[in-house]
Amino acid sequence: MDNLKTEIKRINGYLKEVVTFFDESGKPISQLMNPIMVELAPRDVLQIFVGAFLIASPLCFTEEVWNLSESLRAKNVYALGLISIITVTMFIYFNFYRYRIAGNVVAFFKRVVATYLISVSSIMLLLTLIDKFPILHDPELAVKRVIIIGFPTVFGAVISDYIK
Repeated sequence: MDNLKTEIKRINGYLKEVVTFFDESGKPISQLMNPIMVELAPRDVLQIFVGAFLIASPLCFTEEVWNLSESLRAKNVYALGLISIITVTMFIYFNFYRYRIAGNVVAFFKRVVATYLISVSSIMLLLTLIDKFPILHDPELAVKRVIIIGFPTVFGAVISDYIK
């Protein structure tokens, strides 16, 4: 289309897609700015942590989750973890990198890994503080608790990261 121009600009330290609309004479009449979220900035890390912590906090304190982690078969827990990884990776791809994956593959994987590491770290911190992370005497139970709580937690983290 001849009546618009799209540019990528850094504004206040953040990448933005600036779309300028022109009238028939070629004069700009309006601009639209969209955030381009292909970089993992400290603000993004904080948003991921807050989103993960927001979801993990109530779940870490529930006895139902502790009992579920004891009774659920490991195969089911690992399947839950795999579904989580696939879903969040697809969400990050389609909402952050879909049309900008070229040249940003490393940043894409960095965001996926950072989302999971921050989410898992927040869960482990909370479970350790309430003495429900038995990593030394029952590591399988500890991992199962992290995966079960991590399923909704990572979704909270990625949604929080997406909101700008």
